[in-house]
Amino acid sequence: MGFGRFFALFVAAAAFAGGAAAECVDAPDLAAYQTATPEDFALGPTRSDRLGRVVAPISVNGQGPFRFIVDTGANRSVLSQALVERLGLATTGSGDVHSVHGVSPAPLVEVASLHYGQLALNGTALPMLDGAVLAGEHGLLGVDGMRGRRLRMDFERNCIEIMPSREARRLRGWATVRGELRFGHLVVVRGAINGVRVNLLIDTGSDTSLANNALRDALNARVRNGARLDYTIAYTAGDQVILNRAMFIQRLSIGEVEVRNITAYVGDFHIFNLWGLQAEPTLLVGMDVLSQARGLAIDYERATVHLRTRDDLRFGTRLQN
Repeated sequence: MGFGRFFALFVAAAAFAGGAAAECVDAPDLAAYQTATPEDFALGPTRSDRLGRVVAPISVNGQGPFRFIVDTGANRSVLSQALVERLGLATTGSGDVHSVHGVSPAPLVEVASLHYGQLALNGTALPMLDGAVLAGEHGLLGVDGMRGRRLRMDFERNCIEIMPSREARRLRGWATVRGELRFGHLVVVRGAINGVRVNLLIDTGSDTSLANNALRDALNARVRNGARLDYTIAYTAGDQVILNRAMFIQRLSIGEVEVRNITAYVGDFHIFNLWGLQAEPTLLVGMDVLSQARGLAIDYERATVHLRTRDDLRFGTRLQN
């Protein structure tokens, strides 16, 4: 059974001061936090989080680094309740959290600084969440600090790189897809399924891919009710959500890249309404698909998505018997 996290915080984002470029860095080993003191956190190699999402080493108010799930579908970073209590941070109010099924309030915590290495990401009031949505990690790294920068994720080495876009080296051998920025932070690219043009949202914070009803209708696909076999649970900022309508996408074209064998869960999800995409065929591509590539990069200065694929520019999810 898969567990997903669908999350978007729409608070106005701001540009932050740049810093030194960072190399592709592993997140701290989760096991180290079980024995280390707050002053003795060790960096070490690690795999992704329990749900297959990439984890970044992030320092909060000069302490850490801590393990933050990289979430390109959230426009604000988030702290776990455990981390807030550990750092002795005080709440300063509340804000709305938009998830797959609706809106729920969350406490806001004043954070003086957030860093990836020497690179400053932001320093403002961040939402605090708890529960399965974070899968035991210390927070979510949203895209609020990515303006003018490029985020690169190496799925083979399980590390990330964040650096100013203008200083980033060219990604030779990677496929490039041009997109557009919406809401100042959300990169939307175009794809095609059976000749139908599709909006594609790259969401590294979700382990499951989602399709809206407009895509299902456009493809005239069979949608089956798999209450016993074809369902999963999505843990959001609110209650858990049962996903019980699935569609199988045999082939998706993204520029010159071909993605095969996608299982997407279909519904009139709040997140599509929030982004104004409920009437347009749209697919949210989660880590169930993205992790099958060798690497992913999003350039927030140029609104481009880069994919490092296998040799034949094809990849896809693994089919299970």
